[in-house]
Amino acid sequence: MDAPQPSRSSSKNHATRSRPDARPMRVALGAGGLATLSALATAIILPPRPTVVPQPAPVTDSQAANQAPPSSIEVQRPIRYVQLSPGETAPPGATVIKASAPTPLTVVVDVPPPATIRPAQKAAAPTPVIVKTTQSGKVVP
Repeated sequence: MDAPQPSRSSSKNHATRSRPDARPMRVALGAGGLATLSALATAIILPPRPTVVPQPAPVTDSQAANQAPPSSIEVQRPIRYVQLSPGETAPPGATVIKASAPTPLTVVVDVPPPATIRPAQKAAAPTPVIVKTTQSGKVVP
């Protein structure tokens, strides 16, 4: 009969190696995963908010010449018309328009449309040239 052979992984011969603790890394990965999940859920659930950008008014050549330097900003305030009751006075610096003043004149200018080309004046359309070829590219007469 054969004698029993000793096992190779005997605990007497090898000491167990100490391994680093995995719990702190698991906690860090879990926290990062929760933050990522929260960011993705927020991006999916909340609709994007439209940004409102005021459009600058177009500048003509005459305005460009009279324009102030960029360091100063001009604000155009809307004109408010107020009808005063009898006995009221206008605040200081206000422009007063009398009720008996004539209404402003409105001028309407009709601009004629651009001249149209009549069918008799049109140039004759060039006739297309059709070139017949074979599959290899040779021109067929």
